[in-house]
Amino acid sequence: MPKAIIQLWILVGYFMMAVPAHAMNEPLNTFVQDLRFHGYVDNYGNVKLRFSPITTLPAGLKTQGYLDIEASDISRLPRGLDIGGYLNAANTPLTRLPRLKVGGYINLTNTAVTALPPNLVVRGDLSLVNTPLTTLPRRLYVEGNLYLTNSPISALPDDIYVGGNVYIRGTNISSVDPKLRIQGRVLPPPNQ
Repeated sequence: MPKAIIQLWILVGYFMMAVPAHAMNEPLNTFVQDLRFHGYVDNYGNVKLRFSPITTLPAGLKTQGYLDIEASDISRLPRGLDIGGYLNAANTPLTRLPRLKVGGYINLTNTAVTALPPNLVVRGDLSLVNTPLTTLPRRLYVEGNLYLTNSPISALPDDIYVGGNVYIRGTNISSVDPKLRIQGRVLPPPNQ
């Protein structure tokens, strides 16, 4: 095969791989079709963007399954995001979480998240391990475990609900009101 044709095919392949990174200016349905074409969406509606070249997501994005953006360059999530399964945003440059719907756990481990929306409902575990978050939002509702390890949080809000355990090693929490709605245990117990 002539060298010029091989170089042309390499160039075409390069542009096909780069298309998703530039898809943000496209309408939402075109963006989702591009994701599916490039193998980022599976047959169950899960969206896997780990290590992908995509840097932003369009407003109104809805997934049937999970959204996994771990170790991607996505630094901002759009308002109105509706995720049928879990959200894994560990090791991303996210600084805040907008109002969103998530059908499973939320993993924000090793992010730069400093704010969570009020009335946040998490249908599984919530991991805030190694984040700079200093306060939890009002009316936080976590059906599973709450992981606060190595974060500068110093208190739990009085209107919190946690269906599992709360992990506080490496935090500034020195006491926990026994009247808080925590179904599991606080580990390790404060002042230990």
